[in-house]
Amino acid sequence: MENAHQRKKAPELIRQKILDYAIQLASERGVAGVSIQAIADLAGVTKGGVFHHFPNKQKLLDAMVHEVLARLDHAIDEYMQYDQEVIGCFTRAYIYFTLQAERSGIGTLWSAISMTMLTDHAFNATWIAWLHGRLARHEQTDAGIELQLLRYAADGVWLNVFACSESMDELLHMRLELMRRTYIKL
Repeated sequence: MENAHQRKKAPELIRQKILDYAIQLASERGVAGVSIQAIADLAGVTKGGVFHHFPNKQKLLDAMVHEVLARLDHAIDEYMQYDQEVIGCFTRAYIYFTLQAERSGIGTLWSAISMTMLTDHAFNATWIAWLHGRLARHEQTDAGIELQLLRYAADGVWLNVFACSESMDELLHMRLELMRRTYIKL
């Protein structure tokens, strides 16, 4: 770790590094695996440096969840921008990002939010509010029961992969099949 007195101060950059490492740890280990010391070590700061930006672990986790949801919003909006079919566009984006094979980028974000919801029920309300907000925005295109069932199926596939009962090849096959089924006529 560099000497904090010799390093050029960049508080926003340090704050972002702290959030990025919290996301990484949450995606790998769940909320229980996110420790202030581990984040400090990864970010190259002291625990005091972490506490400078986030007064306690709960505030850090809250900021992490909001950061993840903001990034997911951006990625989903960008994905939907290129979707030529309006009906089911949010559901296709939801399935696409829920069933990411990559373990970096959006795949890490989705794993972080999913692991957080699975391991800490206090964050469920934030997730539900985000999802209901997205569904309200896309009520005209994604409100049907068929699309809701496909989103639930994607969640189930993700959980099976998380439990190691499905291979990555199977995940990609299931993603393609679920996305294919979103092209329905309402």
